[in-house]
Amino acid sequence: MKSLNNLSYYVSMMNDLDYKTLFESANVAMAVIEQDSSISLVNKTVLEMFQIQESEVIGTSFLQWIYEEDRDFLKTNHQKRMQGDDAALPKSYEVRMLHQDSIIWVSLYVRYIKELNKSIVSFTDITYIHNTEEQLQEQLNAQNALLSAIPDLMFELSLEGVYLNIWAHNSQELTANKELLLGKKVTDVLEESAAQKVMQAIEIAYKKGSSFGEQIQLKTPSGDLWFELSSSKKENLNSEATVIMLSRNITDRKELEMKLLHLSRHDSLTNLYNRRTLETLLQKELHRSQRYKTPLSICMLDIDFFKKINDTYGHATGDDVLKKLADVLRESLRDTDYVGRYGGEEFVIALPDTSLNDAVEFAQRLRKKVAAISCHPEEKESFNITISLGVAELNSENNTVDKILEAADSAMYRAKESGRNCVKI
Repeated sequence: MKSLNNLSYYVSMMNDLDYKTLFESANVAMAVIEQDSSISLVNKTVLEMFQIQESEVIGTSFLQWIYEEDRDFLKTNHQKRMQGDDAALPKSYEVRMLHQDSIIWVSLYVRYIKELNKSIVSFTDITYIHNTEEQLQEQLNAQNALLSAIPDLMFELSLEGVYLNIWAHNSQELTANKELLLGKKVTDVLEESAAQKVMQAIEIAYKKGSSFGEQIQLKTPSGDLWFELSSSKKENLNSEATVIMLSRNITDRKELEMKLLHLSRHDSLTNLYNRRTLETLLQKELHRSQRYKTPLSICMLDIDFFKKINDTYGHATGDDVLKKLADVLRESLRDTDYVGRYGGEEFVIALPDTSLNDAVEFAQRLRKKVAAISCHPEEKESFNITISLGVAELNSENNTVDKILEAADSAMYRAKESGRNCVKI
């Protein structure tokens, strides 16, 4: 763990917390590696992860659990570490490990305890992250795994939520100085929503023995950070039971989740809503309009002669045209409107609380604004683009998402048949 910086601190933690309790309360797999690379201690998360018995792993070489192609550099670094050359060595690794008849990817974090000549290794299964990266490589640019393998903060708390002990490798992740927190209740120092979740985790751990997965957001000197809580009840011989709470910084994971959510809802080129999201939003907007009897209009548009642009200037220029058009569409909308890329060079704009006549006026203004877009491909003459637009409204005939989109699509093709660069209903 990051908190194990020296022997005195290591011994202090063993005395204050019961080292076995610390191991068992961790929601990451942890093992102690001896000088000869043998495993002398593992926690239950290791056994659960690999579905093995303790007797199968204790005494074996840690390297034998590593995929053969990933062993050499771990072996070399382990030998250097045991010779006292720890400072220059990396602490984090991503390697493959043998898991029954398969191979899994894990993120390793190694903390060398010089005085004991041992290493504490924590590892997290990141196989699903690697799979996700493969599926989204083009969109995420080979996104690296962002999960932190080690809980950064650790607390001992009373049932009433009083801070009894605090271990913090990075004090900038605490909401206040350690000295100010000790002896105070979480309800006095944390925001209400975060304090409630911490107290809930304490209560569950006290009643059931453990609690995992609660997430809180805190304002710290390092900024707004997300943490995931893992708690375990600690029985004390001469005093009331307390709770050991590990607080792992998951801010990177949260950001990745938000990126993935954004990618799942938006078109990667234009950053507008994609077709699936657009249709989902339209369905909700249609229900709202039908319920409250408010108008709803749809505008579908298509870039005129877009294939010719691609053939003449190349697909890179075509992509630039799509992005420029997307910028103009965004700038032209009200806060209540939304737009999405429906496919190819087709876009759909939803205009809530907008009558058909007002939608046509909007479409005409948009058509003129787009016609003013000037494109400047390299080493070729500049050109302007135009769009053909079809407008439809929610009514007794166009009373579903499919029907109103079909009506707008038909109107758009009438605009194309009428010479393009015009609006039809």
